[in-house]
Formats: sequence, structure tokens, C-alpha cells
Amino acid sequence: MEALVSMVVVLGTLLISWQSIESVSQRNWSDEHAINVIKEKYYKERKAWLTGTDLR
Repeated sequence: MEALVSMVVVLGTLLISWQSIESVSQRNWSDEHAINVIKEKYYKERKAWLTGTDLR
């Protein structure tokens, strides 16, 4: 019986750890995507300014 309880505790701990890692990696991907969108907008505006064209 103690072995079963220990196994459930270990599996629960592993599941919680896996979910935490998954959450952090999802957040990192979201942050990277947001940064790339901002960079793309910045480079478009910079190019328009340097060439004298207005994208708006």
C-alpha cells in the first residue's frame, strides 16, 4: 500500500513539474512572437524613413 501511495505522489510531482515546464515554454514562445512582430514593424518603419517613403 505504501508503494502505491509513493508511486502516486511521484507521478503527481512529475505531472506538476511537466505542466510548469510546458507553461514556461509556451510563455517564452509567446514572448518571442511578440518581439518578432515589434522588430518587423520597426524595420519596416526604419526602411520607409531611410528611403523617404511613408507606409501609412
